[in-house]
Amino acid sequence: MAPRLRFEKTSNQQRQSHSTVSAIGALFSPDGIAPQRLDALAASLSALPHDKLGTWTRGPFALAAAIRHTSAESREQEQPLASEDNRVAVVFDGYLLNPDDLRADLEARGVCLRTRSDVELVLCAYEAWGEQFAERLLGEYSLVIADTRVGKLLLTRDHLGFMPIFYREERGGLSVASDLRTMVAISETPLEPDRLYLAQAIANQWWLREATPWRGVKPVLRASLLTYDGTRLEQRSYWEPPTEVTIRYARDEDYVEHYREVLFDCVKRASRSDSPIGVAVSGGLDSSSLFCIADRLERQGDWSAPGLAGYSLAALEGSNAYELPYARAAAEHVDRPLTEVPLFEPDIDWYTRDAAWHQGLPIVSNGAMMLGLDRRAVEDGARVMINGSGGDEWLQGNAQYFREFASEGDIAGFTAALRRDAGEIGWGAASRQALRQAAAELTPAPLRRMVAARLRERRRKGEREPVWLREEWRQALIEAEESYSAQLPENGVRWAKLNLLKAPFSDLTYTLMQRQRAKVGIESRHPMLSRAFIEFALRTPAHLKRRGTTRKWVHRQAMQNILPPAILDRTTKANFTNTEIDTQLADFVREHWAERLATLCDPEGIEAILKVNFASPEGDFWAWEIWGLYASAAFLYQSSCVTRTNPATGVQQDRNTK
Repeated sequence: MAPRLRFEKTSNQQRQSHSTVSAIGALFSPDGIAPQRLDALAASLSALPHDKLGTWTRGPFALAAAIRHTSAESREQEQPLASEDNRVAVVFDGYLLNPDDLRADLEARGVCLRTRSDVELVLCAYEAWGEQFAERLLGEYSLVIADTRVGKLLLTRDHLGFMPIFYREERGGLSVASDLRTMVAISETPLEPDRLYLAQAIANQWWLREATPWRGVKPVLRASLLTYDGTRLEQRSYWEPPTEVTIRYARDEDYVEHYREVLFDCVKRASRSDSPIGVAVSGGLDSSSLFCIADRLERQGDWSAPGLAGYSLAALEGSNAYELPYARAAAEHVDRPLTEVPLFEPDIDWYTRDAAWHQGLPIVSNGAMMLGLDRRAVEDGARVMINGSGGDEWLQGNAQYFREFASEGDIAGFTAALRRDAGEIGWGAASRQALRQAAAELTPAPLRRMVAARLRERRRKGEREPVWLREEWRQALIEAEESYSAQLPENGVRWAKLNLLKAPFSDLTYTLMQRQRAKVGIESRHPMLSRAFIEFALRTPAHLKRRGTTRKWVHRQAMQNILPPAILDRTTKANFTNTEIDTQLADFVREHWAERLATLCDPEGIEAILKVNFASPEGDFWAWEIWGLYASAAFLYQSSCVTRTNPATGVQQDRNTK
């Protein structure tokens, strides 16, 4: 088949009324690309806001992209982008944090770059370094490369998998898309639900890294490169997070200064946009810090975007989610206005319809609450929203600093930490904590494995045992947990670090939030989840994060004179639980579980969880489990109620959304 390159422009009115968000996809078919399948791919991708729609085909390969532009650089390049000989092409979703570094390295090799776009950097990096190009990319992205020279498709995504990319092997080929809706649209054979994936949602036990609600549709693993040549599919990791402490200073002040430099640089790199950037300001320690840092960077001339604006959720005064006094304190501190947006709190029908449109699980209520804020930012002209996710994961800390001291034989550090903690919580509590952690570290490995196995067994039989699941699914989840645990190191300190990066639950939350923001037309950026930030957290001693009862110690020290005292000294957090929707979810499950969840749930067990009063604090304890039951019931219904067949592929496509 002759190569085809095709672009479609949206109207000026659409260009002005929407921020734009990319969706990407690819096809590999050894018999060549049927035009109907490419049309189906392009049509599904174009359902999201976009500036341009482009396709590329050559031989057994096809690529498509509904392109978003979030920076001046991105406007300089069409997608898909092909090499000069048209034998290699790429589609790219997201943004790079290190474009200047890549540009310098490529130009040093004699590469002549025609534009400043990220997608050209990606294409040239692949041509320069081959499959090793992935380890050089920093940012939040997913991408697909079709290389007809070697007959391969290459898929990769960033270190945490912010930007989803899915694939499915069928009929000797590969289907690829950045969203499940498109995977359903382009599949050549009917898709079926993955009931083990749904079982983990129902139990709130997330162990499956290579699964989605659709059986056979898999996510590319985070920090991995996947290659497919028509006969062999291979996937390898291109980045392994450091687990050893390698950054050491004699003085705390040096750690604080280094941390401040890293955080400022991460925020600065996330400011690349040709529209004003929104900053989500919850009033918490992390988001408020990013807002104040962004303000300082702009005043210093180090902010790339033409302005910034703060946005905060306006919960009802007196509710557990009410944080406005703190958010207002941050805005007043930097003398900037703050746009306050009510929480988006729809009824259950909205969640069910939205999930059916996306052909996936419904979003959780505390994620949906952000929708109004994101929409308002888009209305104001923003195409990028910076948020403070990551601080809780990488800065909270725990008492494992005693384990680090014990493993290193650092008696002086151990003693100093014990004395410091005793001053806050008393010698008895501090000593018990220190001895427990030291014993866990110094216990011989065989005994440690035995204790860990017993603790897992005790937890499985504890109050959160998913008795509402049938026994066969509980056993399947136990096997999945054992398989997941076997991928992690035995050492407790290293286990905790790697589990934070590999835990499948975060894949779910990133995917749900990304799909919601893509539909609105805004790109979310996470400075405190960048590779540089994470690597600093992993390479520095644990005692910098927590000291006694003070969490995020190094961050609080670094933010002196940057944050107002009201936020700097804050130790509370808001609770965004929506008891009204949780009650609706429980009512939905009561009404429908017998017809939709009978193959997954145990009748006696499910009656026990449905006795919970979800309007009470007890209901908050079980919120994720009732969401999992509802989400699975709604998904199984939508996947079984076929209303139309995709004319391009003959596959079930549109489903009942009741």
